[in-house]
Amino acid sequence: MHLTLYGFVLFLHIAVAIVAFMMAGVMHAALQAMARASDVRELRSWGRLVHRLDPVFPFAALLLLGFGAWLIHLSDGEIRWGDGWLLTALITLIVVEGLSGALIAPKAKAAVKGIEQAPDGPVPIDLRRLTVDPAVWHISHVATFGFAGVVLLMAAKPAGVLCPIIVVVAAAIGVAVSAAQLRALRALAGTPVSPSSRVEAV
Repeated sequence: MHLTLYGFVLFLHIAVAIVAFMMAGVMHAALQAMARASDVRELRSWGRLVHRLDPVFPFAALLLLGFGAWLIHLSDGEIRWGDGWLLTALITLIVVEGLSGALIAPKAKAAVKGIEQAPDGPVPIDLRRLTVDPAVWHISHVATFGFAGVVLLMAAKPAGVLCPIIVVVAAAIGVAVSAAQLRALRALAGTPVSPSSRVEAV
């Protein structure tokens, strides 16, 4: 038994995926902590953590894509870009990273800036709304659960229409979990649900 180049690249690919899920877990914990914070000083430490972690996700996505492409090259035709499960995984990666860059990144920067500028004391209502922004919560959960669906695709390698169904169902579960958490947080904090944020209850 010996270590092949394919096996080593597969190890790197899996290691990056594990690290990405670990970072996602920290980000979800940060979302919960920030939404439950009663003082601006509590928000600052979590806000700085979010500020440092958020730019790392695109880099992790590029590593996943690069190692994945290398694995395809090393597979000697056993894995092809045209395989349904692989195309679904690639499209999921592109869509999730695109949504995250377009919607989450600007909102995260605005939240961090607002937290840094806010005076010590109770969390202002405008910052409270930023910590329970449905777009940030939903897309974050779609990313985590959607990529869990991608891991299933890579492990089972299903064929046909089942591939996108797995990812869509995983993403839908993510939205449902996000919506339930937001409802619980708003009930806990007594934060009114604005018309624009009622979408998560649908």
